[in-house]
Amino acid sequence: MQATLEISGKTRVFGCISDPISHVRAPSVFNPLFEKHGIDAVMVPLHVPPRGLSEFIMGLRAMPNFGGMSITLPHKVPIMEFCDEIGQQGKLVGAVNYAAFDKDRRLIADNCDGSGFVSGLLAAGHEIAQRRILMVG
Repeated sequence: MQATLEISGKTRVFGCISDPISHVRAPSVFNPLFEKHGIDAVMVPLHVPPRGLSEFIMGLRAMPNFGGMSITLPHKVPIMEFCDEIGQQGKLVGAVNYAAFDKDRRLIADNCDGSGFVSGLLAAGHEIAQRRILMVG
């Protein structure tokens, strides 16, 4: 039996943006973690066509309870033009995969694809020192 998610006016909302959206699994990963750790937050899939990205970001800036988002294709590169700050990894790879609003509603983004992938390889016992890795997607 699935637990009932309690959402109130104080709940922080996070999104996973993509086009198409049916394949995303981030909400099914994050929502149980929010609940387990007693965090009053919810992540929802958000279907954002490329032509609506600018309007989407403008709308989010006006929503104080929207905390941030996971970013998937096709938005990893185009969203960068709407970010107020981009972290070192995002600049290095030229794409971002997560973004959050700070208290001043500035959109701060970065990329954790590479570090997450490397952490997974190390956890699985792979030796990566002096190796080259090609990530696509």
